[in-house]
Amino acid sequence: MKEDKNFFRSRHWKVFLVSVAIALPIFVFSTFEDLFLILVISFTLTFILKPIVDYIEHLGAARWFAVLLVFTALGSLTALAIVLLFPVISSQVTQISSAFNKDHLTIMLNDLSKQISTEVPFLKSEAIREQLNSTLVSFGNSAGEALSGLLSTAATLAIVPFITFFMLSDYYNMQKSFVRNMPNKYFEMSLNIIYKIEDQLSKYIRGTVTESVIVGIIYAIIYFFLGINYATVLGLIGGFTNVIPFAGPFIGAIPTLLITIIQFGDLRMLVPIAIATIAVQQIDQMFVQPAVFSKIMNIHPLTMFLVILVGNETLGVMGMVLAVPIYTVIMVTARETNWGLKNYKITQA
Repeated sequence: MKEDKNFFRSRHWKVFLVSVAIALPIFVFSTFEDLFLILVISFTLTFILKPIVDYIEHLGAARWFAVLLVFTALGSLTALAIVLLFPVISSQVTQISSAFNKDHLTIMLNDLSKQISTEVPFLKSEAIREQLNSTLVSFGNSAGEALSGLLSTAATLAIVPFITFFMLSDYYNMQKSFVRNMPNKYFEMSLNIIYKIEDQLSKYIRGTVTESVIVGIIYAIIYFFLGINYATVLGLIGGFTNVIPFAGPFIGAIPTLLITIIQFGDLRMLVPIAIATIAVQQIDQMFVQPAVFSKIMNIHPLTMFLVILVGNETLGVMGMVLAVPIYTVIMVTARETNWGLKNYKITQA
């Protein structure tokens, strides 16, 4: 009985309680998908923009003015990007939509099924055409549902700039309020944990955004030189889906393959697209990730794989994307709590 009492007063028990206290709210919020997505995007933007706001404030500006200045600059850059890229993207999206008209698809499916039947004699062209048609209809329905969901989500995310603005403006006030409510003996340890979590997440988020932009540009360049239509849009898709661990590159390759089937009427680009996808991933893993992330994420590959699987089971695609940063927050909290309790001698095991 005495040993049990000692355990519940030990450093390890307190580390466990703190870890649960961090993990439980994340799990609870994740059940409210829209709210969770809003908070995740707001936190992400806050961590990306905070260093810039801090620098401007350090120059002598009021914090609210620094935030307003950053938002104005960001809005101007976004507007400029829209003005420059929107005509290209809009034109390509319109062409993609027209390429999927019924008559064009019927002709394309007939030609493709005959080609496959010729090369593989034991497959009947009629059966191939029906299967291809079924696959495309299924893909079209899924794409339509995804687009509807995306438009609904976009309307919900309109509140994100407001939340981000107030989070940036009151960031240090919220931090001080949290630490102020801590008992004095946990003060230094709490500050250390907050600093380490902030440092890790900031580096991870900025690294992920940078990696996605680089990968998207590489995809767009490769698709352009391969002669694939709509290279800009497909490059954006490739960079965006790259944030999904493991499955992302292959998900991003599917629209590219469909576009080339419509463009060329056959599967001649299947192998080049597969080679391009593998090549970009090798470039990403060998050069981009080491240069961008360096030693930010010190996670064993097997651990990362298991964490991503758990994220997929709990939150689907969003869980896969957020699995590593959530795991990082929990592990940094546990590690720094254990270090703090031991070195500040708050609790003796």
